[in-house]
Amino acid sequence: MEPIIDVKNLSFKYFDCDDFALKNINLNVEKGEFIGIIGKSGSGKSTLLHCLTGIIPHEIKGEKSGLVKINNLNTDEHEIVEITNQLGVVFQNPENQLFNISVEDELAFICENLAYPVDTIRESVDFALDTIGIRHLKDEYPFDLSGGEKQKVAMASVLTVNPKILVLDEPTSELDTKGKEMVFKTLKKLKNDGMTIILVDHNLDEVYKLTDKLVLLDEGKIKMFGKTDNILKSSIVESLGLRLPQSVQMLLKLKSNEILMDNSNVVKLLKEKISNKQFSIQYQDLVNNSVNKVAIKIENLSFKRDGHEILSNINIEIKKGDFVALIGKNGAGKTTLALIIMGILKKNNGVINILGETNINIKKIRKKVGFLFQNPEHQLFCNTVTEEINYGLEKGEDIDKILHKMNLGKLKDNHPLTLSRGERQRVATATALAHNPKILIIDEPTTGQDWNNIKAFMDILRELNNNGKTILIITHDMRVVGEYCKKVILMDDGGIVFNLDTRKAFEKLSTFENYDIKPSVITDISMKAGIKPPLLNVDELIGDRDV
Repeated sequence: MEPIIDVKNLSFKYFDCDDFALKNINLNVEKGEFIGIIGKSGSGKSTLLHCLTGIIPHEIKGEKSGLVKINNLNTDEHEIVEITNQLGVVFQNPENQLFNISVEDELAFICENLAYPVDTIRESVDFALDTIGIRHLKDEYPFDLSGGEKQKVAMASVLTVNPKILVLDEPTSELDTKGKEMVFKTLKKLKNDGMTIILVDHNLDEVYKLTDKLVLLDEGKIKMFGKTDNILKSSIVESLGLRLPQSVQMLLKLKSNEILMDNSNVVKLLKEKISNKQFSIQYQDLVNNSVNKVAIKIENLSFKRDGHEILSNINIEIKKGDFVALIGKNGAGKTTLALIIMGILKKNNGVINILGETNINIKKIRKKVGFLFQNPEHQLFCNTVTEEINYGLEKGEDIDKILHKMNLGKLKDNHPLTLSRGERQRVATATALAHNPKILIIDEPTTGQDWNNIKAFMDILRELNNNGKTILIITHDMRVVGEYCKKVILMDDGGIVFNLDTRKAFEKLSTFENYDIKPSVITDISMKAGIKPPLLNVDELIGDRDV
């Protein structure tokens, strides 16, 4: 039987680049398989997906050789609309797929273009709304939604045409815990129904339980292709800058000979090893560098949009030198609060004190506070990476030092919008650092990044924090929170739930049911194993041979 996806000797080079993005790719996917594509930022994952969807060569031009067949359709010979009948795609940035005035219209749009009967369109839209769980958003304007909600709408729009193959590029990168669970539950159902699924995702903590096989890409080449558990047990994954699932890290730490897909079995093994005194706990609390001076103080803040209360009675105090994670479900108000702090949105009531000053204008705020948007392309408008960073550079700052610090040296002459999502994010971050602000607010700094780049960036933030800068990150990445952040502020429905040290916050989160946020996998496993206070990372688990 012919494979549903057949790639032979595929190579591709963008016109404005010297190196090939893909080099002699050979890949067969059978009907009903769930394939994960993993690799560090810039390894060629998105380029490969563009080849599978027909965007390359029909929309993106370059030097291409080799063959790509989707359910027996040669992508060189068939237009994108024909390929779309076989293969649906959810892109990395959902905004690239949204352009209608309501969510319902967005879902109906593809069906209308394919001339579905009216009754079929209605059934398809209802199916997608309920499958993704966004019926309550059907009358909303898509661009008023949070990043995670936009991602859900993009996925639902693809499901309306019931494609044979579903291709997803980082579909959960901007979702809260509930959103991730909903997507993975949906993907599991679609897999059980026989759909072929291709998934690119840096976060392997849940993905590895669903995939039959993994494709490991590096520098445009397939380094490894095989069964998921075999690849995760090999040393090549971490050596290429990828982050193993925390449950797999724990299993390897506990010297397990097999990859256990059910975390309840990991809990059982951990209990056994602790009981037998083969392992002990050594907490590694982060040093608090904060001083008894206020960086940001917010009192009785409220904000309304179109008569709807978005933020209510916000009271927060962040000390100079704090390293804080602002967490909460999609739509909780995190980004709105950050935009108000920056002066981009105007509060209705309340007082904001930034480094001892209140009621300061946006120009002055930007000298004190650096801000990185959730979508980095919103901050990029120059022709090269060097020009982009130079635009905001303070006198005396060394651009080569910034390029090196953000691992952008090889990309300095590239146009920012030709880079991968992770690379664009590093460029935008470099521009935020260029004017040397005292406070940094960063919205989803880990989205689309491989672990090497996440770690490199977070290590930079840690160094900046150690040197006195106040850091506030908005994130859904609880692993990063556990390893780097000293305090956690939880928001829900426009209000503040708590402002606690990270370990106490994670312990509290593990008992909450109503806020759609869970702590890291390692914390969840350790709590269920009876370890209190819980673990924040695997390194806090010490084997008798480690001592």
